[in-house]
Amino acid sequence: MGLTVKQIEAAQPGDKDVFLIDGEGLQLRIYPSGKRAWQFRYQFDGKRRVMPLGSYEHVTLKEARTKAAEARKHLDGGICPLTHAKTEAEALARQEEAARIERESRRIFGATVEEWFELSLSGRKDGGKETMRTFSKDVMPHLADKELGAISKADLLNILDRVKKRGAKVLANHIFGDLRQFFNWCEARDLITKHPLRGLKKTDVGGTQPERERVLSNDELKQLRDQLPAAHMERTTELAIWLMLSTLARVGELTQARWEHIDFNAGTWTIPAGNSKNAKEHTIFLSEFAARHFEELRTLTGWSAWCYPSTRTTDTHICLRSISKQIKDRQRDTALSNRSLRGLGALTLPGGGWTAHDLRRTGATLMGELGILSEIVEKCLNHVEANKLKRTYQRHELKAERREAWRRLGAHLDALLYGKADNVIHASFKAA
Repeated sequence: MGLTVKQIEAAQPGDKDVFLIDGEGLQLRIYPSGKRAWQFRYQFDGKRRVMPLGSYEHVTLKEARTKAAEARKHLDGGICPLTHAKTEAEALARQEEAARIERESRRIFGATVEEWFELSLSGRKDGGKETMRTFSKDVMPHLADKELGAISKADLLNILDRVKKRGAKVLANHIFGDLRQFFNWCEARDLITKHPLRGLKKTDVGGTQPERERVLSNDELKQLRDQLPAAHMERTTELAIWLMLSTLARVGELTQARWEHIDFNAGTWTIPAGNSKNAKEHTIFLSEFAARHFEELRTLTGWSAWCYPSTRTTDTHICLRSISKQIKDRQRDTALSNRSLRGLGALTLPGGGWTAHDLRRTGATLMGELGILSEIVEKCLNHVEANKLKRTYQRHELKAERREAWRRLGAHLDALLYGKADNVIHASFKAA
């Protein structure tokens, strides 16, 4: 009679190996350490041999008996069970290697995109999250399981056409740009033999994107001031509107601002290189108007390291799209599904739709109308000089001129929106 599970469980390790015999060559070896392993003992070509069948932890008594029975069949047929097992293991390894080579030669789009995200996209400012979001929505449903080398130009244009047909031409161009970067990355690593987007331009996809020229007039700014209460936005978002207008900062730069970047004593806001679009540190000299709005913001969010802290977690800022979405939603005629009707259309202005970025353009335009030279306005915008020669030799920062430009803009906004007179004599600065 063979072993029982009860006997096996009751057996204890000793100072030396303990062997529990089941019969017909099958035994359980219990090591002093407590480890238990099945073995099949047999004789072949006049030599005693031991074939491992697995640990008791992973192989049950019934499974061990089945393995021992298979080994005896090979033995009865004149085949050494150990040699047979080794041959089978080698054959399986060869099959797995061949399958691996075939898989790599037939890369799947979805898996390769994940690799691209990890090795390349993660280095972007947002960690590649926006690209992966658009890919997940518009690209993956059609290509995720397709072989990389089998993707054609037609496949990609069909996807881009779908995006374009729903009126999202700008998004179509963004997806086209990201797809082109992805296939450039694949081509550089010899993952594809033919670039499916070779020769295509944005004009073939979403078309040339017209530059926005929307600037809010003085009357619209006053109207915006009066309409804000009906928009039912968070006070922090209202403050963001005036801060972007008075500092010329981008919405993403404001969203990522930390209180350590604001120096109220020096009257400056320093935008780190990692937060600015051109990857260059940028100092904004705060006008009284801007400083006052930052002070109010500090009373609301000063408990956090972030000027605009996330409401979901304390260790980061709000979503980069949050402020822009709030402004856009309050210019809609009808509410989106699952969105509140409060504030619907409250921020609609006579000059048409406007965005957070239009506030930056409006502030720069107002500077120009106040007599600030274009070179100084460009510095305030943190634009990179297009002319390489000028960029090389004109390294001066025009700090005094920029400070005065922001001061005059803030004074104008105070007079326009709050009726505060600007009694400071305007100085005229010329760029050297």
